[in-house]
This record gives sequence, structure tokens and C-alpha cells, in this order.
Amino acid sequence: RQALFVGDVLATGFWAARISEIKEDDTVLIIGGGPTGICTMLCVMLKNPKKIILCEKSPSRQEFIRKNYPSVEVVAPEECLQVVQGLERGGADIVLEVAGANDTFQLAWQCARPNAIVTVVALYDRRQTLPLPQMYGKNLTFKTGGVDGCDCAEILTLPLSPIDAAFPLFESQEGGVMKIAIENC
Repeated sequence: RQALFVGDVLATGFWAARISEIKEDDTVLIIGGGPTGICTMLCVMLKNPKKIILCEKSPSRQEFIRKNYPSVEVVAPEECLQVVQGLERGGADIVLEVAGANDTFQLAWQCARPNAIVTVVALYDRRQTLPLPQMYGKNLTFKTGGVDGCDCAEILTLPLSPIDAAFPLFESQEGGVMKIAIENC
């Protein structure tokens, strides 16, 4: 029963950070700051990259990240490309596309520096196109797939005994709650 809950956003973030081959000298861009994006960001932090940039459209989510994770640079989608192109290497070393919005796949590969890794975590409601002529010379590595829960044993460490009290809070989204994390008391 516990594995069913962990096999959602936390497992996705952990899997995405693992397959992205993040190194300590890397600049990592995460596109999407919803529950999965935040869990992905937290798992990326475990890899100790040089810089983390989170691209998010929602002002309330931007504020949440800035308040709780001041070491993470937060940018809006309309400024993201300019910010990453201004980096020393001309783009992010690792891009994790977690949003799945209309233009976020395009933004992901455009923000990647040459020879970068682009990890597609998002689910799309329509087909995405690889515009190969525009991508020519970037030599990108794309990684994608569905989280398979193979890391659940490593990340499942907390009891779920207070879960009954968490469901009403999550359902009402009182106070801007996006997801509920149960911690050991």
C-alpha cells in the first residue's frame, strides 16, 4: 500500500534526477514547478549541481520556490531562454522538462547547450515534433520514459499512519496545498 503513494511524484523526480547524469559542475534547468517539478528539483538538489534554475509560469508557485528554496533561481517561461543563453556555456547542461504544456518541449531543447542532456518527464496530450533542421549541431541526448518505480525501496522510508488526516487537506487545497507529504513524527 505504501509503495502506491511513493510511486507517484517523488518516484518520478528521483528517477528523472538519476537518469539525467547530473554532475557537480552542471547547471540544471527544470521546466515546471508543480508537485512533480518540485519533487524533481529536490532530487536534483541531492546531486549538488553548481546551479539550479526552475522555470514556472504560476506566480504563486514562483513565490513558493523563492521563499522555500532561495538557492534556486526562478524564471518565468518568457524569460527562460534569454536567461539560460546568457550562461557561460550558452545554455543549461541538463534540462528536465516536467511541465508538459504546449510549448515546453520546444523550450527544453532550445534552452539546452550543445551536447546537453534533455530529460523528458512530462506527459503530453498531443504529439511533439523534433525540428531536426533547427536542432542541427546541438548534438543533444534525449532521455525519456515512464517512471518504473525501481527506486521505491530507497525512497520509501516513512510510515503512512497519519494519512487519513491528510486527504481532506489535500482535497480542499487549503492554504495553497499542492501535495501532501507524510513525515515520521
